[in-house]
Amino acid sequence: MEGPNMVYHKRLLNKKSTGENIRKLILTSNFSYEDIAEFLQLNSPRVIYEWVNGEKMPSLENFINLALIFNVKLESIIEFL
Repeated sequence: MEGPNMVYHKRLLNKKSTGENIRKLILTSNFSYEDIAEFLQLNSPRVIYEWVNGEKMPSLENFINLALIFNVKLESIIEFL
């Protein structure tokens, strides 16, 4: 879709950098991976390890809740290529 003045460049999420941001937030908090899994009502903390290793990305709902847990803006967690 093109408009008269539209300039669009697709942005791709950087899984590694986003995962590193999540890891740093957890390390600087008083929470364990298990605590975060419990807050997010996850079955186990394994998925959090996958996030911090850049293997998977949190859902939008989990991204928003991570921002709330750590009292940061969502934009400070997500990194783009």
